Amino acid sequence: MSDLKILIVDDSLFFREALARGLASNISGTIEVERAENPFEARDKILSFDPDVMILDVEMPKMNGIEFLRRLIVQYALPTVVLSSRPAYKNLALEAGAFSFIEKPSMTLGSGDFMKKVAEEVYRAKAHGDRLIAESREVIPPSPEPPRPSVQQTAVAAPPPPKPQPAQSFTAAPLSSAQSGAKAGSAFKSYGSHEQVSQHLSRVVSNMNAMKAIAQQLKSDKPEPQSVPLSSLKTPVPPRKVELIAIGASTGGTEALSKILRDLKPPLPPIVIVQHIPPMFSKMFSDRLNNECVINVKEAEDGDRLEPNSAYVAPGNRQMRVKNVGGLMSLDVNPGPKYGGHCPAVNVLFKSVAENVGDRAMGVILTGMGEDGAEYMVKMREAGCVTLGQDEASSVVYGMPRVAFERGAVMQQVPLNGMAMMITAVANYK
Repeated sequence: MSDLKILIVDDSLFFREALARGLASNISGTIEVERAENPFEARDKILSFDPDVMILDVEMPKMNGIEFLRRLIVQYALPTVVLSSRPAYKNLALEAGAFSFIEKPSMTLGSGDFMKKVAEEVYRAKAHGDRLIAESREVIPPSPEPPRPSVQQTAVAAPPPPKPQPAQSFTAAPLSSAQSGAKAGSAFKSYGSHEQVSQHLSRVVSNMNAMKAIAQQLKSDKPEPQSVPLSSLKTPVPPRKVELIAIGASTGGTEALSKILRDLKPPLPPIVIVQHIPPMFSKMFSDRLNNECVINVKEAEDGDRLEPNSAYVAPGNRQMRVKNVGGLMSLDVNPGPKYGGHCPAVNVLFKSVAENVGDRAMGVILTGMGEDGAEYMVKMREAGCVTLGQDEASSVVYGMPRVAFERGAVMQQVPLNGMAMMITAVANYK
């Protein structure tokens, strides 16, 4: 039996796994960790797994973490540690009922310190929840099951049924007296039976589904984006043999990169990658991919000579540039100022590729928030590079590829499931 049960809710597969490993290293005793990709998956895990503490991301597709917490906490109060890279969310998270808020590692925060901080907050949240449960039980001591009342007694004693709530309101049903030993949002467990908890979560589930349906209706005038059929895609013709592939990504990029790199097969030119990612995570991400892919994958180091059939991932808190001396390409990887708020920055990499490799390179921009990479993907295209962008339908966040496309930087938009095929076709074009 585990000493501590933790539910991690984050849309990034890599971050979920990295966080689970980090907690296992920083928490003594036996822990059990479950993972959910989004609030709709989390609601089911809460009922089936019965976690002691939930670790919740904010920016997720379908429903953000703060909205989920706000709607969940009044029906099933659970100690929740909220994580976000945006400190502006702190007050909103605490107001929604979070036990605490931790800023996700910036490029200057050591991720070891981050993991220790999360572990400490998980301990504190669990202890606080246990204390509130104990205090509530002192106020409302458990009593033996009362005799089943007669039909007549039931008719007199039963409270009036709650007024039906419109599905879209997501308003919580009143808590029973057995659950009111502490205010919703302060007590960190439900004291009702498993059946009562199931009923509460069933309401959460149905209301969340109703909200999702309503949201879809509200945007029905704007059809969901559809990926272009792979059979209709045309392979851009490179002006010269491709000697380098440069890829940039942000939100949702770890999953996109994982799929692309796993699908790529030799022969291929060197691949250089900037993914917005904190320091320790870039090493873990690279090592995991190296074990899963046919090509070699490593965290980039200053001075690395670029080799065929190899991918180099920029480390967190380092700017990465491509150097070209006498036709030999290598990497300049060093601390540097943020560019557009990012370190590593896709623009920094793309700028070096446009200037030092030119039309012998290919540029790829994947899912991500903001516009990093668009500025210098324009320069790459002007230099003669073939440029690809992930399409809207397959992007977790259609930000970076959208801006690049709107600025004329992207020659061809490609769905994620066809990106590796297109990269291979361009790289091996004869």
